[in-house]
Amino acid sequence: MLFMKAIPSEVRAGMEYLGAQHDIRDDSSALLEGTEDRYSNLQFHFLRRLNRLLRLRQQQRDHLKPEGLRLIDRAIFATYRDCAAAGVSAEAQKVVQSAGSHTSAGSSES
Repeated sequence: MLFMKAIPSEVRAGMEYLGAQHDIRDDSSALLEGTEDRYSNLQFHFLRRLNRLLRLRQQQRDHLKPEGLRLIDRAIFATYRDCAAAGVSAEAQKVVQSAGSHTSAGSSES
């Protein structure tokens, strides 16, 4: 724990997020509900992150400049690769497809 003293307090406060349990409550997270027992903590972390980033892109696509969208897209791709490396690429594809279907449904309603 000696290394923790070298980390500024505002960063340590943000690190508490990593160990906390967070609920994802929306339709696109239905794929992940009740699956915590099937995946390792790391696998579940990457799948939740992918889901969160996809939702963030959907929610912010009208408010961000192209550079901001590109950054989110790069984060989504990197997280997808993390999922694949963790052995849950099929599940990651389902999360991406689910987000794509929600985007299509949302744009057709507008």
